Amino acid sequence: MKAILKLAFVAASLFAAVTVLGQTKATAPAMNVLVGNATANDTQAAIADKLAELMTEYSGGRLKASARHGESLGGNAQMLAGLQAGAVHGMILPSGFLAPVVPELALFDLPFLVPSAPAKITAFATQSRAAARMIEVAAQKGIHILGLHGIGPSNFVTRFPVKTLADLQGKKFRVIPSPPRVGAYQDWGAVARPMELGEVYTALQQGNLDGMEMPPDVLYRMKFWEVTKYYTLTAHTVFFSALFVSQKWFDGLPKDLQDAVTRAGKDTLAFADIAYTKTQESSLENLRKVIGVTELPAAEMQKLKDLVRRGIWERMKNDPQRSAMVRLLEEDVARFNKM
Repeated sequence: MKAILKLAFVAASLFAAVTVLGQTKATAPAMNVLVGNATANDTQAAIADKLAELMTEYSGGRLKASARHGESLGGNAQMLAGLQAGAVHGMILPSGFLAPVVPELALFDLPFLVPSAPAKITAFATQSRAAARMIEVAAQKGIHILGLHGIGPSNFVTRFPVKTLADLQGKKFRVIPSPPRVGAYQDWGAVARPMELGEVYTALQQGNLDGMEMPPDVLYRMKFWEVTKYYTLTAHTVFFSALFVSQKWFDGLPKDLQDAVTRAGKDTLAFADIAYTKTQESSLENLRKVIGVTELPAAEMQKLKDLVRRGIWERMKNDPQRSAMVRLLEEDVARFNKM
């Protein structure tokens, strides 16, 4: 009888221990995850929200991710420094903003590189050997790139009409801090001014800038058309966007959570293609109602192309640190055009 009572006591004790452990695991606090984003109320912000949503879902709630918009975590440079240190967990932004840390990524900003449709930009990045190499380099700098996707075309947004190449002479344009973009404006005789997005509206309003380059979506949704008058369709460059997390943070996660983050990134890329295709088209139509939208004449477009081919493209090809990657990109373009 005593033996039976002893066995029952042990069994009850084990059951209680298992129950307590189960409750501890179930009630363990989720890890808060911050996804930084510089824009607000646009498609990039929606994509940041989607990444946070899928991280939370695919981790079974063990990652409690949220996106913070409108530079609420600081400018892109500040957020990027925080991400490398592991304080900011994830980000989404045009790849050219990574140029100060990963110079190779700026080469996606070479003018007239690939078609401007968002899904085609993503398809190019997916098959690009140069992109694969850039992702490896980024990892060495503390940036774990989940994927690259297309945003859309850069077009001239200005306070003055652009009908010819000569109209750009001496005009001040905001660009992201990417050498190919800066170099293109120098080739065209304009003045390139790298600037954080949060400063641009006021600079245009006060006349400290004459224009900028931007896809339809951001231009319309962030209401930059209120302080400009003209939108000239050129698609002279395209925006690749990088979706990435802190390498330091990612390496510290258990394998199943790493898999959840990777899966969230993959599915967010698919979401981005659909979202940007829709919003670039609808935003352009809406812009036609509030701002002058024109196309640069073909002869003037050819002048833009000729100048950058003899200019920034040749300078990048002859740069000892960039020449090999430029050649790899050109091979990617040739292969992509045959697909």
